[in-house]
Amino acid sequence: MEKISLPEFITELKDKSALYNQWYNESEMKYGSLPSHVIAAWMIEVVEPIVKSAVEQNAAPEKIHEIVKALYQESLKLIGSGQAVRYKDEYKKAWLLMVKMPNLLVKFPVKTISLLNDVLSNFHLYAPEKIRDWCKLIETSTADIKTIEDFKITGRIYAWKCGLAHLRTRLKKDYHSLSENLQEAVANTINYSGNTVEIFENPWTNNNTKFEGVQGGFKGTAGFFEHPPKLAEIEGNIFVTDSKSNYVLFADQFGKVLLPANSVDTSYILSNSKRLETLKKWLGKENEKIDGNALSSVVVTKNTLVFTLHNSYFLYLFSLADA
Repeated sequence: MEKISLPEFITELKDKSALYNQWYNESEMKYGSLPSHVIAAWMIEVVEPIVKSAVEQNAAPEKIHEIVKALYQESLKLIGSGQAVRYKDEYKKAWLLMVKMPNLLVKFPVKTISLLNDVLSNFHLYAPEKIRDWCKLIETSTADIKTIEDFKITGRIYAWKCGLAHLRTRLKKDYHSLSENLQEAVANTINYSGNTVEIFENPWTNNNTKFEGVQGGFKGTAGFFEHPPKLAEIEGNIFVTDSKSNYVLFADQFGKVLLPANSVDTSYILSNSKRLETLKKWLGKENEKIDGNALSSVVVTKNTLVFTLHNSYFLYLFSLADA
């Protein structure tokens, strides 16, 4: 820690050294030996800039203690669990967003850190490659993020923009609860100049029927299914099962997500599954590329067509042109 230079940070660590040592020892009891060089580097590269930004907002010793305590304890959790080692660059980039939002950290240190960690956990489940993109989007709006709710909602909208399609259905209401300035900032960031209500209501923006890719895959190669899956539409949702695991599919212009649907019975999905001989009605000439005999299940909603094949572990998605 000798490389730490911020006086207020040094004073806090020295004056409360017994407490910080206690938290360190408790973490070692929980996680085992913690790599001291990783902790030191994290404190210098990540925690100190955040503390410096917070001190510029509020230099009261009790507030500094509250902030440093939260940052230190959460840092030990991330390092002890291996998250800040395995995904160091992602967590570093996300945590340093707090430098640009010291007002939130000063008021709600634990909540702010927890929100960031929750976002990263979700991305690691569904779109780990998009974490850096999300951080860049948030960075464009930090000046207009004034409250924890602003951060939650803006973070949710940008997470959707980065591929978490299951978030879209709640965003219309969320978006309208933001201030006008933040609404404008968000609309500019997601590069949408039209009716923002429409972008949250409509999963696709193209006017033509279009192949949107695949989702799923064999479980043995980082996919989802042990057996070729089948689809069913139930109460407006698209469910899929491989007879071992059940999921609900969310897909739109920004991404595709399969969420576990453990409360839905496999037999219920299979009994609602439908097979068609042809998709010509919706796909036109594109239908000629698909062997009707190979189709095992099909779901058609107002704006999306999804089908499976007998010998495939994938779901095939098409966006449909407006009727």
